[in-house]
Amino acid sequence: MGTAARSVRELAEGYFRSWNAGDGEALRALLAPDVTFRGPGGGADGREECVAGLLGMRAGVVEEVVVDRVLVDGDEAFTWFEMRTRLPGVEPFPVVNRMRTGPRGIERVRVVFDPRPLLG
Repeated sequence: MGTAARSVRELAEGYFRSWNAGDGEALRALLAPDVTFRGPGGGADGREECVAGLLGMRAGVVEEVVVDRVLVDGDEAFTWFEMRTRLPGVEPFPVVNRMRTGPRGIERVRVVFDPRPLLG
């Protein structure tokens, strides 16, 4: 099911809801087969690598992402959220996510944040 059936906003909101829930099947259903992910912590190519990376972060470091705002511009969604981690002494920090969508789902995810809180 592509963006014709799901709006850009629905895809973005579903992505964060599924990530918070640790729901790999729901994430897979939102991502295009050739999705790419790039951010300060690394990258992933393809649906399975992206799902594995997101679920790995969720299981290891990420306690919760709290979405503050989703802005939609054409086929892209820009999401400002707070990353809350399980790491002792690391305060929640802001992150921005730029997501491009297409007929097969989420095609590209770019994430920007200051990684210094995670470097200890």
